[in-house]
Amino acid sequence: MQFRTIFLLPLFLFPLLGHAQVPKELVLNKEQLAKYGQSYKTGEVIYLRKFLNTYVGHRDEVSPVDERAAKVLDSLALDKKILKGKFMVYQYSNIIGGGKGVSIVSQDHPEVILDFWVYKIEDGAYEVRDLLIQDDKRDIDSFKITYRNYLHHKTLAM
Repeated sequence: MQFRTIFLLPLFLFPLLGHAQVPKELVLNKEQLAKYGQSYKTGEVIYLRKFLNTYVGHRDEVSPVDERAAKVLDSLALDKKILKGKFMVYQYSNIIGGGKGVSIVSQDHPEVILDFWVYKIEDGAYEVRDLLIQDDKRDIDSFKITYRNYLHHKTLAM
């Protein structure tokens, strides 16, 4: 009787494996794509790219207001080539404390996701207030499939 129980259990589970979640490629319509493309033209994203360029090229010239995020980058010890490379804006949203949350993913190394808090101050300038480190529980292979159209997009990159 035990033999049947052990044998039937895998037979019962086998059909369930066929219904496992298969990642679907994200396809934005024209309107959605235009709205997404606007995130790359925002002051926060443009400033974030400038911050990364300064950090990589002249670490000692990082603004004092951006120093907290720079220190977090220091602790991550990422290859400078990754930071010089192109990034996809993965998320762009309001933060309760003000400013924007800008999550970026390296196009060449999608396992690298960086979550920044970028704030517009009174004089119209920007500052990178923080780089938040979170547990990344993404399945990288599924992520690559889902965001295939945007991970290596020629014009939608920062």
